[in-house]
Amino acid sequence: MKTEADNELGALVKHRRGDLGLSVRDLASSARVSPAYVTAIETGRSSSTGKPPSPSAVVLAKLAGALGLDVSELVAAATSMAETDPLHTLLYVINEAQSDPFDVLDAHFGARVDHWFYIPDPRGLAPEPPARVTVCLWPLGQAPYDSTTLDPAALMVALEEALKAHADGMEGKRVGIAIADCSAVMRFVQNPAKHVQMERTWHDNVSRLWAQYLRTAPAIDVCVYRDDDIDALGLTIDRLATTLELVERHDLVCVLSSGSEVTVGRPAVRTILESARPGGVSSSSWGRLVAATSVGLATTNKK
Repeated sequence: MKTEADNELGALVKHRRGDLGLSVRDLASSARVSPAYVTAIETGRSSSTGKPPSPSAVVLAKLAGALGLDVSELVAAATSMAETDPLHTLLYVINEAQSDPFDVLDAHFGARVDHWFYIPDPRGLAPEPPARVTVCLWPLGQAPYDSTTLDPAALMVALEEALKAHADGMEGKRVGIAIADCSAVMRFVQNPAKHVQMERTWHDNVSRLWAQYLRTAPAIDVCVYRDDDIDALGLTIDRLATTLELVERHDLVCVLSSGSEVTVGRPAVRTILESARPGGVSSSSWGRLVAATSVGLATTNKK
C-alpha cells in the first residue's frame, strides 16, 4: 500500500490545503484543474490508470499559485514520486473504422507527456501535429515495412533513427510513444503473429532507446490494435490466442469502443475477450468464462 512517505507530492498538497482550510473543490477551482485530479495527486492514484499521476510543469505551477507555495517545492516532490517503470499500454479499438485515435490518446494520457512520438496508421490521414508531437509515418511497402515478412530489427532501427533525428532539446522532458500501425502491419505482412510476439520485447527495446538518446524512461508506451483488423486476419492467426497474448503482454489494457469513450482494466479486458468468442461457443457460456478470466488478467502483474 502506498504511504504518505511514498507520495511526497500528495502529502504536501493535502497538508497545505488543510492548513489553508480549502476543500478539494476549492483548490481545483483555484488551480483550474478537476477535483478528481487533485484527489489523484493527494492519494497517489489515478482512477483511470491505477497509477500515480504525473502532473506537468504547468499544472504544478497552477497548484503552487493556489497553495501559496514556491513551484520548486512541488517539482521536487513530484520528482520523488515519479514512476520508475512506465506503463506499457494496450489501446484496443473497436468499431472505430479508420479514424485516427491520437486525440483520444492525448486526452487520456497527455497529462503525463510533454512530447509525443507518434506512428500513425498509414491507411488513414496522419493528424496535423501540434508542436508537442513528432509524427513518424511509415507507409506500408516502404522501410521498415518494405518486405511482406515483418523484420522486428528493421522496425527498431527505424525507431532509433527517428528518435536520434529529433532528440535535440528533449533531454529531461517526459516523452511518450504511441504506435498506431500495429494491426495494419499485421494485415500487410505474411507473418502477422510475429508482430504480437514482438510485444514481449518491445517495451524493453523502447526503454533502451529512450535511455540512450533522452537519458530518461518513456513517459508512456502505447500500442494500438484494431479489432476489425484482428477479425479480418481470419484463419491466418488464432484470434483468441492473439487477444490473450496482447492482454498478457501489456501492463495497462484500454478499449476505445465509440467516440472518445475509453474503458480501462477489467471491463476493457472483458470487452476484448468477448469480441474473440470462438464459433460454436454460446454467448452465455463464453460470457461466464470471460467474466472469470478477465478478473485474473486484469489483476496479474504482466511484466
